[in-house]
Amino acid sequence: MALGVVFWPLIFVTPETREPIVLQPMSQRPAIDQTPIPEPESYESAVAPNLPEPPKNPPSVQEAADTQTQTDAEGGALAALPASDSVAAPQPRVAPPSEDPLIDEQGLAIFYVLQVATVGSAAGANELVEGLQARGYKAFSTRYDRVDDELFRVQIGPNAERAPLMLI
Repeated sequence: MALGVVFWPLIFVTPETREPIVLQPMSQRPAIDQTPIPEPESYESAVAPNLPEPPKNPPSVQEAADTQTQTDAEGGALAALPASDSVAAPQPRVAPPSEDPLIDEQGLAIFYVLQVATVGSAAGANELVEGLQARGYKAFSTRYDRVDDELFRVQIGPNAERAPLMLI
């Protein structure tokens, strides 16, 4: 009897007729817009108009500073420069901290840099920067164009306090 229950539906019940599956023809590829995308606006260009103009020395003052600090590309005075540890060693304060504000009216931090030299070649500026960095100073150089030639300013800083830079 158990076999009859199992085989009865297989032998005597007709299966349903199913519809055949019909595949639709493939549709056309969708059109893709391939026009070039414009370059996105950089973060710097969005922020730059909101920043205040950095303070600049008048040309006569800057030219005098460049003339006073212009050196040869040899960098011979670098050897006479004291090590950073001996100059910038923190001294115990006996007077209260300076009342000079650390932030200007535009909300930007006030930092000082010391111009050490002005040289006529990038190689000389890089040599001075490397020598200053080897002595422990935070040094960098910036290029600027004078009327008829290209010069490089070698500077130490930035430093929040002016006094340690004045000791150099």
